[in-house]
Amino acid sequence: MTESIIDAPGATAPSEVANLPRRQILAGAALLAAAGAAFALKPRTVLRTLGTAKLDKLVPHDFDGWHFEASSGLVLPPADQLRDKLYSELVTRVYKRADGSTMMMLIAYAGSQDGTIQVHRPEVCYPASGFHLTDIEDRDVTLAPGVDIPTRFIVAETELRTEQMIYWTRLGHLFPRKWSEQKLAVVEENLRGIIPDGVLVRISTIGEGNARTSLDQFAASLYRAVGPRMKSVLVGPA
Repeated sequence: MTESIIDAPGATAPSEVANLPRRQILAGAALLAAAGAAFALKPRTVLRTLGTAKLDKLVPHDFDGWHFEASSGLVLPPADQLRDKLYSELVTRVYKRADGSTMMMLIAYAGSQDGTIQVHRPEVCYPASGFHLTDIEDRDVTLAPGVDIPTRFIVAETELRTEQMIYWTRLGHLFPRKWSEQKLAVVEENLRGIIPDGVLVRISTIGEGNARTSLDQFAASLYRAVGPRMKSVLVGPA
């Protein structure tokens, strides 16, 4: 004969449940609710705008009068294990134009983002390379009609060199300008059920004077020159 559930060893009879303290019942219900919420909020969508493509293949060597000159000469942190672990793709380019203008570009892509893309933030790597940051300004840059990106304009100086730059970081669908905003962006995307990818784009030029317009124009030219996949890497999925 089958043993009833109530009589099964270790089972709790209805009468015993009824006699449980109200505090224990509420605590148990809260734990169940928390477990259900944690399961519901667990990130399930992995965002990988780059896919299996390679940045070096997606970024053109020549566009809008700019021609690839070299891959060296940019400010970088040491090529240690931390940097290699953080970024699945890193492209550095120096472009020149017929009039002698020079632009330097860095694109660092992280396929699995945990909020540590700050390694290449100019506020970190330029002072580490001996530069003094003399100007930092938050500003939006228009890459195309309806595509406005939150960026930072920075002037970094040494006794031998003045470098002006704009840069932006994208984490999933968000564009944090600061390290504190960056950590919150990761949390926000996780709460939306997304494990975000990340990219840092830095464009810079050497010389005195105001280079804001030239930097903005180069960024817009680059955006026009790349295909749909690279556009998604730069500014996120539509």
